[in-house]
Amino acid sequence: MSLAFKELAGSPIEEYGPDGLTATRRLLCAWDERHQVVEQLLGDGYLFGGSRGASYPGHACAVAMRVRCEPFTDDLIAQTLDSLTEGLNRYESFAKLTVRYELLSPLDLADAPATEPGTVLTYRQEVGSEYVTPAASGLSWSEAASTAVAADDVPTVRVPIVKHRLTWHRAAAPPWTAIRQCVGTVNASTFLGATATTTLFDGATAEQEFFRIDELEQTQQGWRIDYVFREKAVKTGSGEIVGFNHAFRSQPVETAGWDELVDTAGQRLYRQSDFAQLFLPETL
Repeated sequence: MSLAFKELAGSPIEEYGPDGLTATRRLLCAWDERHQVVEQLLGDGYLFGGSRGASYPGHACAVAMRVRCEPFTDDLIAQTLDSLTEGLNRYESFAKLTVRYELLSPLDLADAPATEPGTVLTYRQEVGSEYVTPAASGLSWSEAASTAVAADDVPTVRVPIVKHRLTWHRAAAPPWTAIRQCVGTVNASTFLGATATTTLFDGATAEQEFFRIDELEQTQQGWRIDYVFREKAVKTGSGEIVGFNHAFRSQPVETAGWDELVDTAGQRLYRQSDFAQLFLPETL
């Protein structure tokens, strides 16, 4: 259904910054049609390339995320005074809609996990460090092999830790079981370009977010899930890349170096998991 609306003078307002484009438009529509206009703006608003006109003109990746409705004038038709829970003021003329657009583009990242259609994945990266001090007994001087290495001579080795934050928007059926099974495990295969066992699933936070308004004017809620992964890739002198299951072994001196720690049953410190299941809907 095509609905009549006009854009007010002074609209739009565009801002460009670290988060890309954000924009605000001010629209007028009939007061009694404001909910239908909101539905057209936000019904598919979180979908990239939505087909219902929710994208910002000329910028398909910027979509309507919030709409504020208010009377444009004070020309009341009916005024509600006798109930706080039933009925609203009605106006003869227009509603003013303030529409907020934000950039929400598909993730363009090598080795990004696949998600179900209609959802969007965004990404943010942070870099920190972990410090390791190898035991002096496992080290020697390259040009003075007969000289013992004193504990005070051993420098602290800085190991970069890359924190990957993946945010999954509009998840209708979050994979609660997979989250519970995978938390505290490391990647069984390459994940976000990182070698197997070098990335730890550190946890997730989940909160409901607006999904859409359906034809019955009922709001539907999806989930926004923020995943945190920590990548620890120790690049050894031999060219090998090792991760969370490795520690520096100082004995025997002849073969000292990075090695995997195992228990009496031969199990590693961290179990491996397939992280792809974290981006698939829960199956009943």
